[in-house]
Amino acid sequence: MSSSINREKFTQGVSLLFKTQWTALKLAVDMQWGGHDSEDKRDWLIGVIVDYFDKNGKNTDIDDLGTILNQVMIDEFNTLLEDDSAYQVSQDLIKIYNECIQGNYLTVDLLQSNQESTKQNSFLHSKKIKNHEEDEDGNSDDYDEILGQQNGENSTIENDEVIGINTSKSSKNEPIIDDDGFTLVTRKR
Repeated sequence: MSSSINREKFTQGVSLLFKTQWTALKLAVDMQWGGHDSEDKRDWLIGVIVDYFDKNGKNTDIDDLGTILNQVMIDEFNTLLEDDSAYQVSQDLIKIYNECIQGNYLTVDLLQSNQESTKQNSFLHSKKIKNHEEDEDGNSDDYDEILGQQNGENSTIENDEVIGINTSKSSKNEPIIDDDGFTLVTRKR
């Protein structure tokens, strides 16, 4: 690669592609199919690919690159790819490399912004789960808010009916047993 900033951006692009976009590799790392050092193996693969592009440059063959990715997935992560993902990732790698040579970092920046938005969505989702757990403990007023909205001026629910709703909620905790003696399994809400 012609300049250090291109190498840095290319390495960042490869890293982001492998860590956020290639589902097979993400799953192999998350599930530790390569053992307890799966993350290290992924990071090693990033270095191997960057070095491969350093040696071959624009002469990088997409089929050879796909073969390398497939072989690493088999050897290091015990994963046989039956889809075309290694070839698709190879195409993306060549695209990122060609853009970095030209000083165009649009794809790398797009991958970076996608990762940041994914992290933000993950944070919001975990916060939502935490709030939902608090709801189950009775520490939230969502039920009262919904009830208050329903019992507004345009509501047709009478106070007696609201009391009936509150008392029936506690009876839902009891198991329902059918005529054959089987317990009905219901989804929690």
